[in-house]
Amino acid sequence: MTTRKILYGLSALVAVVGVAFVLVVGKAILDAPEESPRVSAYADGRYEEVEPFRYCPVQEPLCDYEGTTATMPVREGHPLQLSLPGAISENPWGFASVYGNPDSGDVVEADEYFAPGTRNTLTVPPVNEDGLVLIGVEVRLPSGVIDVDTDQEEIVSHAIWSIATTTAL
Repeated sequence: MTTRKILYGLSALVAVVGVAFVLVVGKAILDAPEESPRVSAYADGRYEEVEPFRYCPVQEPLCDYEGTTATMPVREGHPLQLSLPGAISENPWGFASVYGNPDSGDVVEADEYFAPGTRNTLTVPPVNEDGLVLIGVEVRLPSGVIDVDTDQEEIVSHAIWSIATTTAL
């Protein structure tokens, strides 16, 4: 065998291995699970990437996804600050803040809704204008469903990011 034939053979082998490598890597990238978006939360010197409490496909908003609720400290002068990725803020989304009176047990929930692309950050005071203490917040992506028994439309959250707050001393 001549040197030229050996070089041609090695070149062909390298080309085949290279193409196979590209195909395997490409398939792995395409088959990789899509990571769910995370909400960035900052309060009282602590930063956390909050994973979803619930994250279901829009077509199946009541799936059996069970995540966890993050916990963040808040105190007067140190509000909870949230930053939302485009996967949330570029869609219609809702926000719920829950405040309570630790002495009386009274609880109040305030809901806000935002149009796509209008807001991607929020600052949530640890104490509201009525003197109630922040208990927790939720960021929600709504989805419409129809109850087949009643033919009534209903809005449910197919994705929820939940944060409980604690009073830092």
